Amino acid sequence: MAELLGQHRYQLDSKGRIALPAKFREAFADGVYLTLGQDGCLFAFPAEEWRRRGDEVRARPLSGHEARAYARMFFGSAERVDLDGQGRLVIPQRLRNQIGLAHEVVVIGVSERLDIWERGAWDRYEQTFSGAYAGGTLAPDGS
Repeated sequence: MAELLGQHRYQLDSKGRIALPAKFREAFADGVYLTLGQDGCLFAFPAEEWRRRGDEVRARPLSGHEARAYARMFFGSAERVDLDGQGRLVIPQRLRNQIGLAHEVVVIGVSERLDIWERGAWDRYEQTFSGAYAGGTLAPDGS
């Protein structure tokens, strides 16, 4: 699978579409699985990664309160969409409303998925964490 990398800024058109970079389109040839992400963004998974992540969520015990809540949010917020003939991704209105996506969109490649952000929210997020990252105090394991 192609590695999804980089930061890309777009204008959402009147139909809720953004044109993905050509380098991402092959990864999403079998569909795009959109769901609410954490931190105020959407996650966009290629089909193969969606299946892998779905298996992880389904492997959690049904008896666990948090496992049920996570599965409900993850799957209950999800929609499968296809890129159109011009490589554009239509973001469903319901998901746009949930994260406040109106006009300016930032798409972040996060290796196996894309994050889709409202521009102002991404700018605030990036400002919050970029100094710690640059300074070496933002550890990937959370310590």
